[in-house]
Formats: sequence, structure tokens, C-alpha cells
Amino acid sequence: MQLRILSAAVLAAACLVSGCGGGGSTPTGSTGGGSTPDMGTLTGVNDSFQFKLKNAASGMVLGVSGQSQTAGASLAQEADTGSTDSLWHAMPMSGNESNIENMLTHQVMGIQSASIAAGAQALQWADNGTADHLWQFYVLSDGNYLIKNVNSGLYLEDANSDTSTSAKIDQGARATTGTGCTCQEWALTQTTNAAYPAPRTVSGTGIFVHDPYMLKDANGTYWLYGTHQTLASSTDLTTFTYNQNCTTAQRGGYTNYCPIIGPDFASWAGLQTPPSWNNGANTDVWAPSLMFVNGVYYLYYAIPYEPSTGAEALIGLATSTSPSGPWTDVGWVIKSWTSSTPPPAGFTTTAFNAIDPAPFVDAVGNWWMVFGSWADGIHLIQLDPATGLQLASNTTLYTIARRGSPSAGEEGPFIYYWNGYYYYFAPINVCCNGDASTYRIIVGRSQTVTGPYLDRGGTDLMQGGGTILLSAHANINGPGGQSVFTDDVSGTQTPTLVYHYYDGNTNGTPTLGINRLGFDADGWPYVE
Repeated sequence: MQLRILSAAVLAAACLVSGCGGGGSTPTGSTGGGSTPDMGTLTGVNDSFQFKLKNAASGMVLGVSGQSQTAGASLAQEADTGSTDSLWHAMPMSGNESNIENMLTHQVMGIQSASIAAGAQALQWADNGTADHLWQFYVLSDGNYLIKNVNSGLYLEDANSDTSTSAKIDQGARATTGTGCTCQEWALTQTTNAAYPAPRTVSGTGIFVHDPYMLKDANGTYWLYGTHQTLASSTDLTTFTYNQNCTTAQRGGYTNYCPIIGPDFASWAGLQTPPSWNNGANTDVWAPSLMFVNGVYYLYYAIPYEPSTGAEALIGLATSTSPSGPWTDVGWVIKSWTSSTPPPAGFTTTAFNAIDPAPFVDAVGNWWMVFGSWADGIHLIQLDPATGLQLASNTTLYTIARRGSPSAGEEGPFIYYWNGYYYYFAPINVCCNGDASTYRIIVGRSQTVTGPYLDRGGTDLMQGGGTILLSAHANINGPGGQSVFTDDVSGTQTPTLVYHYYDGNTNGTPTLGINRLGFDADGWPYVE
């Protein structure tokens, strides 16, 4: 079992919306004399498994009031009947801190309105990056734990040592004399339940990837595309090999494998000075994503403009009749320039970031592309099926998700239509920092392509909403950069999640993750 010190960046300290954290009893005091209370030792919690928290004063376990899925539902203590709402998961953040995820609702433990007042109610909310969602664990000499809210400096407690299920779970100060209230002590019991199912076992030269996109061609071959011109294939969804089937001209400056697009398009000249990838021999292509329509593969990709000081990038389109090319340059779909430096020819100043494109066809045949990262939220534009470029008759820039203002810690969106809903998937938090990456994948949905997109708790993704679909567990660090494709498995159409993670067993190597998706009775996806 892997013991990890809880860890990633603290984002906004202020609550995005009213009710992201609990409300107000007075703190309980010490239980005795003039001694100094045990304040415990800061420690880590194993993120491989789910755990239970039992209050030392009441003997009851921590759960969610009424097993409610609603954002803002208060935390409660209850008899240990084995209900899923009494199961929790510690998600690593930075500075010995963690988010604490409820395994029924996949929302996180917080404090009402991000209050720093003693007596403020503890509750669940969307993982929106506010500081009241950060906690630290202190192990006491008796083996119990204090659970400290980083934002307030106060401790999770059963108010007034109430032994009933109606007890208020809030935050309170630790006594400065005496033994300290047992109402603030929690027995942490690790279960044998894995936090999440492990990804499919994969092997081969082509599994080391960022921002993977996958499709299955008519011959049953799986094609894997990724950031940094990564292209690999597999016949069994298990062994992935870098593509070697290309001409010398297509190989460009690459020697070990064929790039997605090669050689560089003439239109790329001057975008990266000098090119940053492959020892300067090629332009760096990010976050490729494809559609296959009427015998044509439409490849959307991003190129970061370099050098830059902000969100300067372009999203381009290339087409081919083969999943491995050669590709025809169709042109630029959209560009961004947020730097204070005046934009070069062909760019205009924007608030958004033109990276991470993901095209899709809606339920009635319209073409769309979702994109965006960090700057100004996640956006959607309509495409012209005749060209694959933005539709001239609808130039609206729809904003469908935002995590803070300006948007912080959300990127790489992907929209997938299934059984009457448009499901929005995106990673949040910090990517690309090896084992220290705090990426995790959230989901929301809408019955209308342009939104609003809500999470399972009812929070709008424009207000920082998003139900956790997959977070770090065991050696699976920072899962994100996801896409979803429909695989035909023995005649059954099977939604399949593809993502990258940083493998804690191989020093944080970026690695391909694959899990099938199931959908519960309410139509919400979960990893299998």
C-alpha cells in the first residue's frame, strides 16, 4: 500500500457561489484539567482505498445528510450500516493538504460559504477549488485523528458531542487546556475498497502519451493520438506501438516514429521561434482530436505560439482519408492572443485560449467544437460541415464552463453525446507535474448542446460545478487529458474513457489510461 502525504495548488480562497461550505454552533471546549491537549502530528492518508471516519464522542460514522446528491447538503453522523455515503477518499493537494471526496456523491467536504467562523456547518460541494475544501490530518497519540480545515484553522467536530443523528457537524477551535474534546477526534478506518477501478493494463512503445484521443477504424484497429505529435496503434486495445508506416517526407524531423502530421505545414512557419519540439526539427502539435464523417478524418489540433507571455495559440484543421495521413492543411479554425504585446498579423486580442479542441456532431447532425483552457473558461463554436471551419452564419462564442473568474484550473474539455444527454468531461487543477500533478476528471451534462451544463449536485459548470469522475488513487497520479469514444465490444456500443496519468510506479511517467464507462439509473457515468 502506498502512503502519500496529502498534496496541489491552492486556488481561490473565496467561495464562488453562496453555500459552498456549513453554518453555526459554538465550538466545544476541553474535557478536563490544566494539561495541554494533544494536537497530533501532521500525516498523510493512503489514497489507494476508501475510508470511514467514526466520531470518538458519538461512535457514529460521518456521511451526508439523507444521502443527498444535492450540492450544499450538510454532513451528518449516522449508524454504520455500510451505506456508500459513509465512504471517503483523500485526494492529494499541495503542502500536506487534501480534498476529501465522498464516494456516493463525488463532491468534496467543505464549509458553508467558506466561513472561517467557529460553528460554521460542514457540507458537501462541487470541487470548485475554494480553500475551504482543503483539509489536513493530524494523528493523535491514541490513534485517532484531528481533521483541520486549512482555510479557517478550525477542526471538524460533532457539535456539543451530540450522540444523535441530528447532531450538527461543524468546525470548532481546539481547546488550549485540558485533554481536548473527543468530539473533534475521528477514528479513520481504511477499507479494502479501492478508491477507483484500476485502468486497463497496456503495454508497448506507444503508451507514453499526454492528452490522448482514440478512435477505432473500419478494420478494427485502434488509433491513439496525443500531444507532441504522438501517433500509435493497437489491434487489441492492449499493446500500442508507435506508427512506423510513413514515407521519409512524412517523417519530417522524426527518427523513432511517424508524427501525426509531417512534415510541418507551410502555414506553421514562424509560429514557434524556434520550434520547441524534437530538438527544434518540428513544430509542436498539442491535444489532437478527430471526427470521422463520410469517409473523411477531420483532425483538429492546437499549436502554442512561442515565445509568448500569455494564452497565445491557434487551432487548426487537417483532413485525410486515412487515420495516419498524409494530411491536407485546411486552415485555422480560431486563434487567441492574450498577451499585452501587440498581436502579430493574423491575430486579434482575445480573452480565451485557443487550445484543446474537441469536435463532435450533435443529435441532429450539426457540427461543433469545444475548446479552451484556464483563460476565460471553456467555449463552444459551431462548425460548417462543408469546410470543417467555423460556421459563418453563427459566429457566437458560447461559454459553457468556468471555474473561477478568470477561469482557473480547468482545461481540455470533451463533449460526448449518449442517451439524450451531452456529457461534458474536463480535467481540473494542475497538469504535467509528474507524480505531483493534481489533475482529476469532472463531468456535467445538458440536454441542449449549448447548455446549461449542470453536475449531479445541481451546480452549473459556469459556477465551478463538476462531479468528480476519476481522481488520483494508488499509482494513478493526476488522471486527466481525457476523451471518450464508443467502442464496439461484441456488438455492444460501449463508451470508453481514455486519459493520461502519471505512473507512481515508474517515477511519474505519463501513461495511457483506459476504462470502460458505465451509467447508473440516473444516467450519470462512472468508471469501470
